[in-house]
Amino acid sequence: MPEILLATNKGIIFEKTTTKNRCRVSVKNTSDGYAHMTYRFNNGVEPISSQYISWENLNCCGGWTFDENYLLTAVQDGKKLCAGITFDSAGELEKYKNSLSAEYKFFCAPPMHNGSYTTYYIDVVRDGAICNFINTNEVLKTYVKLGITDFNKELLTKFFAVPLHYFINGETLNYRQPRIMEEYIITGLILGYPLESTAWLIEKHGIPSISI
Repeated sequence: MPEILLATNKGIIFEKTTTKNRCRVSVKNTSDGYAHMTYRFNNGVEPISSQYISWENLNCCGGWTFDENYLLTAVQDGKKLCAGITFDSAGELEKYKNSLSAEYKFFCAPPMHNGSYTTYYIDVVRDGAICNFINTNEVLKTYVKLGITDFNKELLTKFFAVPLHYFINGETLNYRQPRIMEEYIITGLILGYPLESTAWLIEKHGIPSISI
């Protein structure tokens, strides 16, 4: 029988089906069963043990309807290392910025104008590096078990130690537009996505390592 990993207040479920060698997680509407996305990965791989990694975080990837209020406090509540949040007015953005304590860093991208409508953006991260919050050795071992083996370990180790705010201000890399395997892995970690989902995207699209 399928296992429900997550059921949201927006009528979305994450449904896991397991066979002998592979697992499948389908993101579906509860109303009509429409599958927005399906992730496939090796069976028998234990999920990484981190409070910052969850299917609930992946629910906020923007591929379907989700409760945007989750992102407002996910970093502060210790559920994510990074949250990208949008506001409809400069006043709302300013109020949110003023609510953040010194233990959080943020970066505001230029507003996006579309006719008379303007969207305001802010990225919020915890103060520290990935290695301060997540067991990076466990990350590397889990990716190998998931079949992702040709990553550049030296580059990833370097990224793991970079302060998180350098990923949102673009000084190290633009986490919103990953290009190589190592950047996809970093983006997945800082946004708190399950390693299984990132491994599937790398496998599905044949995303190369910088070492290739």
